[in-house]
Amino acid sequence: MTHHIRAERNIPIGADILWQTVSQMTEMEKWYPGLIRESEVLEADSAQPRRTCVMQDGGILKERILLRDAATRTFSYAIDEHGLPARNVVGTIRIDDLGDGTSHVSWSAQLVLDPGTAEKFGPMVQGMYDNGLASLEAHHQS
Repeated sequence: MTHHIRAERNIPIGADILWQTVSQMTEMEKWYPGLIRESEVLEADSAQPRRTCVMQDGGILKERILLRDAATRTFSYAIDEHGLPARNVVGTIRIDDLGDGTSHVSWSAQLVLDPGTAEKFGPMVQGMYDNGLASLEAHHQS
């Protein structure tokens, strides 16, 4: 069954500054060190660059970057390989300028979860995204 998960946060940082951080593809470990230990991008100039993230627990995520749109400040990726009980995972981070030096940031995912794991895994992903947005804010306030 397909599930939609969404975390949102208003961050008192300009949208262009946040976009510069999120759109880099690499160095996710700098703004979300609680989850990611290291990241690497392969085929950066291709239509769908590939990113490998090593999580703090040693787990590996292999992703394809689907979209980096500066005009809408939208970053989308597919997680092709992971140790999670989910399939067809597509995540999106979008940053909207609220016009007063504040940004509205949303991090969402569409993924297929088996009925037996949805009750546990859905809230876990929600928590990861909520924590990630808090970490993005803290990264820019330090």
